[in-house]
Amino acid sequence: MAAVSCIKDRPVGEQQMKIEEAITSRKSVRAFTDTPVPRDTVHRILEIAQRAPSGTNTQPWHVHVAAGAVRNAIVAEAYEMFQKGETDSYAAHDYYPDVWTDTHQDRRRQVGWDLYGLLGIQKGDRDASKQQAARKYQL
Repeated sequence: MAAVSCIKDRPVGEQQMKIEEAITSRKSVRAFTDTPVPRDTVHRILEIAQRAPSGTNTQPWHVHVAAGAVRNAIVAEAYEMFQKGETDSYAAHDYYPDVWTDTHQDRRRQVGWDLYGLLGIQKGDRDASKQQAARKYQL
């Protein structure tokens, strides 16, 4: 008898390839277009996302979708908060540890320096670094 995964009763081997493909095709996008996402696409993403695992099934997320003038107002407010240095005040969860181990801190810094280097931002250039960070708030 073949092993069966808990997802859609597919044999484990078949499901494993889909998981492997999902992991190996993952990428971090650092640039976005201003093209609106079709409403049907948003609905499909949310339908899939509701099946995402969470620690002990806590499912701590709350989803809000905004478009048009409401979206623009949210983006403008987030950007203004960033400019004032107030972005930590709206975080719903602490994503990072209070203290980093040396290995993780070194790795984190190196990734940041590599990314900024690719963007032509020199180590120590605080103004250029802040401009780059601000792009996260100008969706």
